[in-house]
Amino acid sequence: MRRLLVVAALACLGIMLLYTIGRMPPMNSGSTPDKTHVVPRYLEHGEEEGGAPNIITSVILNYRGYDTMGEVTVIFSALCAVVALLDREKRGRSRSAADISKVKSSVIVRTVVRIAVPVIILFAVYTILHGETSPGGGFQGGAIVGASIILFTLAFGLPESTDRMPLGARIPMESSAMLAFLAMGFLGLAFGVEFLTYALPGIHGQATETIRMLMLMVVEIGIGVAGGIIFISIVFAMIREDRYELQPDIP
Repeated sequence: MRRLLVVAALACLGIMLLYTIGRMPPMNSGSTPDKTHVVPRYLEHGEEEGGAPNIITSVILNYRGYDTMGEVTVIFSALCAVVALLDREKRGRSRSAADISKVKSSVIVRTVVRIAVPVIILFAVYTILHGETSPGGGFQGGAIVGASIILFTLAFGLPESTDRMPLGARIPMESSAMLAFLAMGFLGLAFGVEFLTYALPGIHGQATETIRMLMLMVVEIGIGVAGGIIFISIVFAMIREDRYELQPDIP
């Protein structure tokens, strides 16, 4: 009976989706909103209304800010799911299979990685902070940060990486994207403006642009930090193995 109900629910959902798709305009049709009024509106008024010279940033953080806040929530939910399935590393998980590999570590590789990782992270910070004025942003910068730490892990091993980025330091930063969105949203509500407006009433002139850019930068930093840390935590959880599975073969 339960299976029948599940099949019936899925069938109803499929019918609803097919009906909705059938009612949508054909792909590349000139009657779709993006080709009639949405895109022209973004291009003509995006910088003024969104507060960022980069139109993409205005769209992502302002026009569709609720959607972006939902995206960072989904990313955080993915981390929660991975942690629920694989557990955190503090519970009996200390090494990865790569740490007991018979392949000797290369001094050249370690030296190059030791020099390259700080430069990569510096570029990630630049990408995050300049996302509102140039190509880049929190998502891109966070991915660069995560990739740099994974590179460090491959060269130095998992224990060294977890010592540099302990679990206690990562946990508060994993939710920074959602907290940044909520903080800027409720800050606007507290001053009587709409949620995620990135503006404060009673402030005019150049100060308005400065405050709006600062609020956008807070969100970008939150997205970048959370994106990188969540990526790192997911990878750390996935590459860890139980101790008894890591014992080398005894001849």
